[in-house]
Amino acid sequence: MVTLYITRHGQTEWNVQERIQGWFDSPLTNYGKDQAQALCKRLSNTPFIAAYSSPSGRALKTAHLILDGHQTPLFIKHELKEINVAEWQGMQIEKIKQEFPTSYDNYFHHAERFESLEGENFFDVLERAKKIIDKIEGKYDQHDNVLIVTHSIVKKVLINYFLGRPMEQLSESPYIDGTSLTIVHLENGKATIETVGCINHMPEKKKYIH
Repeated sequence: MVTLYITRHGQTEWNVQERIQGWFDSPLTNYGKDQAQALCKRLSNTPFIAAYSSPSGRALKTAHLILDGHQTPLFIKHELKEINVAEWQGMQIEKIKQEFPTSYDNYFHHAERFESLEGENFFDVLERAKKIIDKIEGKYDQHDNVLIVTHSIVKKVLINYFLGRPMEQLSESPYIDGTSLTIVHLENGKATIETVGCINHMPEKKKYIH
């Protein structure tokens, strides 16, 4: 049984500005760094045989902060990147809602209908993310722990998949906070979820100078 410790990157500058990032990127805020360091402390006694991260800067920075003190090999995988919503990337959410009302509604409430003009849909994201999960399950042995650092949509579609739900139920998945922790046990192709979106390690929010 392989155990996955799946998390999202910490808070970023564009998260604060309510901009969609997708394959674009923005740096972690000071609070985002604190989130990652808090998760590092929480997982300090958890031995990881390997870690897998999205290549986006915000995810890689989070991964390095979480792994501080661990002697863990880190593998960078394109399949863990956030959904590519090409025409939206860099736009503020409110502007997207005004200019793309139908797509906006589908994105947040009807994932099975969402289509990006030049990017991906949710099924595309699930297909590529599943490839990494399958490789991890096939590569590692029983009792191995693997850290995965990715993004909110990737994490949501994976949780939905592990629960055996159709894409139509994606909006029922919990909100994915920065560095929230989801723990999943994989054995013989079956997933057992121990924890979903836990934020018990989260530092108190305060005013930061970015």
